[in-house]
Amino acid sequence: MKYSRPPLSQTFRSHIAPGGQVPRRSRSIRHTSCIALVDDRFTAWLAHRDCEPGAEPVVSRRYLLRILVRVASNSGLDLSLRRVYWYTDRSDGLLVDEQIVRMAGEGEETWKLLERDLQRLTDGQACETVLIACDDERLLPAIDEAQLRGISVVMLADEGILDYGLLREEDPEWATLLAQADRRLAVRADELSELRLQPNGAAAMPEALPAGPDEQATIEEVVRGWWGSQTEESRDELRAALAQSSGIPQEVDRELLLQSRERFGRPLSFVEKKQMRSYLRGIAGAGAQESSAGYA
Repeated sequence: MKYSRPPLSQTFRSHIAPGGQVPRRSRSIRHTSCIALVDDRFTAWLAHRDCEPGAEPVVSRRYLLRILVRVASNSGLDLSLRRVYWYTDRSDGLLVDEQIVRMAGEGEETWKLLERDLQRLTDGQACETVLIACDDERLLPAIDEAQLRGISVVMLADEGILDYGLLREEDPEWATLLAQADRRLAVRADELSELRLQPNGAAAMPEALPAGPDEQATIEEVVRGWWGSQTEESRDELRAALAQSSGIPQEVDRELLLQSRERFGRPLSFVEKKQMRSYLRGIAGAGAQESSAGYA
């Protein structure tokens, strides 16, 4: 496998928007189910860029799913990412929800494990879209077969794709592989900063940014929709439970998290979960006040 790329010329820099931002598409396509096939060492190279092939730093995949959803969303893709398959030849000892590790044994190559899974997903029509993070050109026949069977293929790439003419001259095999994809997501190294390990071996913590206005509105809509679907008896039981505890009943919390995930196409962040629970308490409290007023 290869991960190092030639230095980008001044021609590429002209394709980057002011402030060093990669241009993004603002128009989204329809919500689509997706499974990601991610090569460890290629992803490590994307996150660091200055490492040599075979000497890529170990990365943390703890926040990988949310990172991939965010990168896709920034490029106008609305993906419902159901699962990540992680292909590696080195164990990190992590247990992460919705991620399955494929460990290459002695004499095995990670790209071959990825190819086998892509073929099985294709045969089973397991999803509408496959997101691939791997630059091994030997995947080309399997990608072509998946597309012929109706699966869309999206590939993660570095910013070199923004000057495709230069890329074809400097790395024709990588350029050919990217040309086969239905969509390509150009990702900057700083967009993958949460994958980098700190000097003490800990993963970089994601920023706890407040939910934006659109996210807040969607969360409130989910909570109000769920509340409206409950019987008055169920509402009274929930109000009583909330009055006795500072937390949300587990079965209610799970149901709201599931509905929110279906709307966002990703799990809620820590801040968004707090916002969801706060909305539920507010709506339940307002409902209790309305009921009391009705008996006054």
